[in-house]
Amino acid sequence: MSPSTDFDVKERVRAATDIVDVIGHDLELRPQGRHFVARCPFHNDTRPSMTVNQERQSWKCWVCDIGGDIFSFVMQREGVDFPTALRSLAERAGIEIPEFNRGPKTQPGSPDDKTTLMKAIELVAKAYFDELAEGKSDDAKLARDYLASRGVDDANRERFRIGFAPDSWDFAVNLLRRNHFSEAVAQAAGVAIGREGKSGCYDRYRGRLMFPIDNAQGQPISLGGRIIPAIADRIAAAKGDGSKGGAKYINGPETLLFRKSNELYGLHLARDAMRHADEALVMEGYTDVVATRMAGIENSVAVLGTALTASHVRVLKRFVNRVVLVLDGDEAGKRRAEEVLELFVTADADLRILTLPDGLDPADFLSAHSAGELLDMARQAPDAMDHKLNRLTEGVDVTRDTHRVTTAINSMLGVLAKTPPKSDKASLKIDQLLVRMSHTFELPTERLQRHLETLRQEQAERERKQARYRQSKPASPASPSGRPAAPSSPQALAPSDDFDPFSQAAMEDASMFGIDDGFAPDVSGFDSPAPHVASPGRQGAGGNARDEQPQGNGLSGVERELFEILIESPEVAAMAVESIDASWLQSNTAKMLLSAYQDLDLDGRDLDAASVLVLLENDFLKNQIINLQERIERRAGHVLEPPHVRYTAILTRFREREFDAEKSRQIQKLQSASLPEDEELAMLEQLFAAERIRQTPR
Repeated sequence: MSPSTDFDVKERVRAATDIVDVIGHDLELRPQGRHFVARCPFHNDTRPSMTVNQERQSWKCWVCDIGGDIFSFVMQREGVDFPTALRSLAERAGIEIPEFNRGPKTQPGSPDDKTTLMKAIELVAKAYFDELAEGKSDDAKLARDYLASRGVDDANRERFRIGFAPDSWDFAVNLLRRNHFSEAVAQAAGVAIGREGKSGCYDRYRGRLMFPIDNAQGQPISLGGRIIPAIADRIAAAKGDGSKGGAKYINGPETLLFRKSNELYGLHLARDAMRHADEALVMEGYTDVVATRMAGIENSVAVLGTALTASHVRVLKRFVNRVVLVLDGDEAGKRRAEEVLELFVTADADLRILTLPDGLDPADFLSAHSAGELLDMARQAPDAMDHKLNRLTEGVDVTRDTHRVTTAINSMLGVLAKTPPKSDKASLKIDQLLVRMSHTFELPTERLQRHLETLRQEQAERERKQARYRQSKPASPASPSGRPAAPSSPQALAPSDDFDPFSQAAMEDASMFGIDDGFAPDVSGFDSPAPHVASPGRQGAGGNARDEQPQGNGLSGVERELFEILIESPEVAAMAVESIDASWLQSNTAKMLLSAYQDLDLDGRDLDAASVLVLLENDFLKNQIINLQERIERRAGHVLEPPHVRYTAILTRFREREFDAEKSRQIQKLQSASLPEDEELAMLEQLFAAERIRQTPR
């Protein structure tokens, strides 16, 4: 979309949405004077400390010091970026958003249309839910009995919308067909599988408990099924081939909606509890999340048929600083614990490993132990580094068992060699890990550092050889259409790690607040009005209010007064965009807010606070506008001078500051340079003349 169209769409969505309706859907609002109040979901609020201003369509929590408009509330509440919040609110308001010129427009009802796929999944999930709740068949009764045997009551069945897929080849396919969804849509949504070498398709899930997999907004994007032993035994007996009725869990396939490496089961239910605890417990299955929730542990989520990934950690970091990976106590769980050390080194998170005792999974553990015991174990869980060190040195005499010690050191350093430091922060983390290894193995850190550098060089050489090999390989065979064949897996489409520091993940992290002096690459295609100031109207990712703000981003006193005047008087704002020079402003926040006003003026928009909030996509900057509005409201009636008089005084202060700065530069030049006498006299005369003009009463 063009900037103008972009603004128009945002304004339409804002105008069609009442902030009281949206916030009131999740929180209990009650009127208080001219506003509404609610318990803030972003901290452990015991009394209502969030204010919702319906007139201005804004919200503010003074305890958290965060606030903004309806877009920033959704960004904070759901831990998403601005485009996702915009799409979510647009769907709620029934407004179609152009897809930012990303490829050809999809047709409603086609297997490439995300809205169609979501509707299809929702329809099937509801049918499965109804089948478990009300189904009259013997299998439905077996499913209810099995769920009850696992201790899942009706309240939690409804909370997680657990369902039952009948042992039928066409239950879901026929349901979708009756509701005018094509077989292609059934397959694209992941609920059906095409018949090999034949036309038609059949149900992916048969005779299983069904768990809808929701996105962060609570919308179903896929499904997962768990085996029911009694039905599985009957199916296996009918086959007579010694099978056990299939895998214990079946997750939906990768689709346009569902990427296993990005999604976490139960996130939309757990996000508030995660924020309050500043910790997330990551389980391995749906039933583990259900079991922990029933035990009163609400900050649990689960991966979906994949290991914990860097993408998962980035999602969790929007809500928490500490991630505890809770693994089954069997051998498979212990092996998975070994695989996360590399992630621990590269991820900016406190990643802990809790391996449960006696081969138990979380559900089994909680059937014999209290929730408090599990939480105590989580609090004491070692980080991934200590966990691996403990595993490698278990039963080893580090002073005598040379072979096992050498193997352990090579194993640890081999992981670090794969993850060379790409920043000072990563380098410091690796240095600290080397110190911990030094204490464990009683070796000098310098010796470990040298060995690490050797392993890194060997790793780099292997990568160079692999790159030469890839370049020498023949081109991929073409598909029947003449295009190169599609990759065999979605992972083949993933961006290279070598794209640092401008990869999508790095850009998301660097633009957390959209305010970073050191991250302004001179790359064509990046929209920035100045070498060190990103345009606030183009921000993609919103920051989490928990995160520490970069240095020097608060508004100074004169800057705060300036923008209060601009908010009070759009007429003065029209003069300011022409008169104020960004170099006069000290903080990046002020520069970005001025840039927002300039963008609006250039586009012929109103220069009022509502338009600025619509333009801004960064929730930190939105909060600054709300703070200024609140200050203006509190001092209403106490400021006697009109906005244009106060603005003139501020201009005078800015110009005096510039005069003083220039005078200081000239004096330093006189003091440090060996100028000819006539030039020195001329410069002194200019300084005296300028000072006399400055002191002359106006």
